[in-house]
Amino acid sequence: MGLKGLLARRLRAFHDNERGNVLVMMGFALVPIIGVAGAVIDYGRATSARQTLSAALDSAALMAARDASKLTDSELRRRIDEWITANLHGDSAKRFTGATSVIDRTARTISVQAQVDVDTTLTRVIGKDSITVSSKSQSSWGTNTIELALALDNTGSMASSGKMDALKAASLDLIQIMKDASDEPEQIKISIVPFSTRVLIDTSLKNELWLRWDMSRLTTITTCTGANWFRVCRPTTTRQMISKSIWEGCVADRDKSYDVRDGDGGNSNASGYPADFCDQYSPDTQARILPLTSNWTDLTNRINAMTPVGSTNVTMGAVWGMATLSQGAPFTEAKPVTTPRLKKFMILLTDGDNTRNRFDGNGSNTEPRVDERTKLACANAKAVGINVYTIRVMDGNRNLLRDCASSVGQYYEVDNASQLTPVFKQIAREISQVRLTQ
Repeated sequence: MGLKGLLARRLRAFHDNERGNVLVMMGFALVPIIGVAGAVIDYGRATSARQTLSAALDSAALMAARDASKLTDSELRRRIDEWITANLHGDSAKRFTGATSVIDRTARTISVQAQVDVDTTLTRVIGKDSITVSSKSQSSWGTNTIELALALDNTGSMASSGKMDALKAASLDLIQIMKDASDEPEQIKISIVPFSTRVLIDTSLKNELWLRWDMSRLTTITTCTGANWFRVCRPTTTRQMISKSIWEGCVADRDKSYDVRDGDGGNSNASGYPADFCDQYSPDTQARILPLTSNWTDLTNRINAMTPVGSTNVTMGAVWGMATLSQGAPFTEAKPVTTPRLKKFMILLTDGDNTRNRFDGNGSNTEPRVDERTKLACANAKAVGINVYTIRVMDGNRNLLRDCASSVGQYYEVDNASQLTPVFKQIAREISQVRLTQ
């Protein structure tokens, strides 16, 4: 048999062998199976690489926020790439070519975005040589523009258990932390609102249109006639109207429902702020409101001027704290709530139950009707974008204060006056810290 015949016979034998055909077909079938299995493994590796990249970007964004005020844009971008590279490993580090970093010095934000290619293993058999993963992060540097109202109970009960001294020390520590966190003039402004059943404001405001002058009180005047043995004195009770000449600075609750709101005083007598007589429930020795300011000396002096007198009306603290944080009357130092990166906060502190307002209560016993006004005032403060922290010092309506806070984590209970300083420090750091904004 010739060579040609032998070759033909061999080819026929291979064609007729079914086992050989099966092996060939199985070989072809295994290619996609291996590819799919490889995809599961390689995409798992890609997910891990993305997590590593995300962590590297977060770290770089925060580091950049820390150094933004000290470095130029080009220096920041170079450092961001270096930080990302240092936190990657293996092929990801080798394949990383640089991040896209957007630096906004007006908004004080840094946005970082990057991607890396992860080499595949078994997935190569179906033509996929690499998988691209990407991530992004954003951070802000410095602090937000901050307006903070300290609405502080200055009632007589604060004289016990060292509470007033502890409150002063804690408030001064908070002011110092905020001062240290301020990078620019007027970046952080604070108001101080001491309250009892009323608040006191500066008497130089007596001609403001948002004040009303229709409050009165019964007063007894004794009139005497004659002399020596013939002298006769007779007491006469009359109603005395408040006036600008005798006003000591006390302001009472507005008419309902203005008493739990802010920003509309002076448009009518009903919405005006009642200039009132000071009395035992709110003596003229009470510290006066200090509107928003970044004058750290004035803030320190006003805290040191606080003295424990009078009875409790927490509504006044919430309402006037809100008033110092809004642009409308009675104070106009606040910025619009729409100002970029502006954050508004209030710390509302009390050590007792509500006992009296202009409408209800005797100044000694708990008055639930005043609690209802406080609840509404807190709700209104939160509704206009104020972050409310509440602090209960030993005594007071726990449920009311917890509900007044913007969140459960923003309510604090203090069982000992010495705990006030760490609480105030914690709140100050929360307000002023750099945050990752992704």
